[in-house]
Amino acid sequence: WSWACDRGAAAVEFAILTPIVVTALVGIVDYGLAMYNKMELMGAVRAGAQVALIDYTNTSAIKQAVVDSTNSGITTSDVTTTQFCKCADGSTITCGNTCADSSSNRYFMTISATQTYTLLLLGTTVDLDASTTIRTQ
Repeated sequence: WSWACDRGAAAVEFAILTPIVVTALVGIVDYGLAMYNKMELMGAVRAGAQVALIDYTNTSAIKQAVVDSTNSGITTSDVTTTQFCKCADGSTITCGNTCADSSSNRYFMTISATQTYTLLLLGTTVDLDASTTIRTQ
């Protein structure tokens, strides 16, 4: 009867380990989906930067380009554009003011987007951010 004591041991081990393995797999898949959404968001922000290179004054077109370049469900309110200026020496200056070294202002624009991602396993949310900065003038 010694073999009778081992009957069902594999089934019990399987029952104990299955939830742990499934939880780990769901976590890995969830992380992968979050990174995919982050990469998609980054690509969309870069598409907005390409529009900004053509016309940096049309911020609504830039924001719409970001929204149109992703399927992640963001809206134009999730996208921000910020213009700032620097002098040749790298110091930040108010656009239109004269630099200390009399060099002309260098105009830059930062395009940023935020998406709220809901984790599959925990149901909590994580903010995914992407941004890029380009020189416009």
